[in-house]
Amino acid sequence: MKLLTVILPVFALVVIGWAARRLRLLEPSALHGLRDLVFFLAMPALLFSAIEKAPPFDVVSVTSVYFAAALSIFAFAFAVARLLRLPLAKAAMLGLNASYGNTVLMGIPIIVAALGEDALPPLLAIIALHSAILLPLAGVLVEMDIVGSRRRRPLAILTATLTRTLRNPIIMSILVATLWRVSHLPVPTPLDELLRLLGAAATPLALICLGGALPSLGALAPDAAAIIGTVLKLAALPALVWAIGRYAHLPDLPLKVAILVGGMPTGANAFLLARRDEGLAETSAAIVTATTLLSAISLAVWLQVVM
Repeated sequence: MKLLTVILPVFALVVIGWAARRLRLLEPSALHGLRDLVFFLAMPALLFSAIEKAPPFDVVSVTSVYFAAALSIFAFAFAVARLLRLPLAKAAMLGLNASYGNTVLMGIPIIVAALGEDALPPLLAIIALHSAILLPLAGVLVEMDIVGSRRRRPLAILTATLTRTLRNPIIMSILVATLWRVSHLPVPTPLDELLRLLGAAATPLALICLGGALPSLGALAPDAAAIIGTVLKLAALPALVWAIGRYAHLPDLPLKVAILVGGMPTGANAFLLARRDEGLAETSAAIVTATTLLSAISLAVWLQVVM
């Protein structure tokens, strides 16, 4: 029964967003405005409050386990793509699609609902490094594939990618909240209430926006790369997190969090990065759509494993 309580409301909100766009209850401009509201205000407020109020937690252990698994899956998918004679950019995107999860829009509501507020510290530790590690890695490899035509130096590509990452309000809210926490300064009551009100809107709006942003079902192109990326993301990554976490004796709650983060569907940011090139976007759209739909089943399985 708890699985239904956790899974159904989350995916119902995603379906509402998807239906609202298809039925034109929300115009594309309205969805764009809602996404900006979530991205720049609501979600940063939620993350700032969560980090500032969180109990002490060990960042190194849970992130070491998670990213050992995520980078291994990235490297494996990249190698398989190169064996299939895919170009460097497509191989990089397959690595990203297989390892980059929807940690914010779906990870936060599902994991908190399943494991409680105590799950937020290790979850936010992973989120803080998630985009900062995986997106720049894929972005640099994609840019390197076209560096000859643009004649840009790899260092300039890396610098530009890292700059864009640091301008991400999700990343910045986590960094600012961490610095505020270290300073031991109290949050003024009016500001705390403002953050609470903004944060309360973050999860439902984010899930509705996710549904509205999903590529159409026609994006489910059944090519080999899409199938490989989907299987690696929903099955191999959480299983590898479980194996490494058990071997490293990661405590129970952080291990559960890391496994569920690993089982999240591919994040829409992977598709957005791929949209710069039509050839990259096709496979990425298929994996984002397939993993989001199939995660209703796979997450129920992983929730059963960890609960």
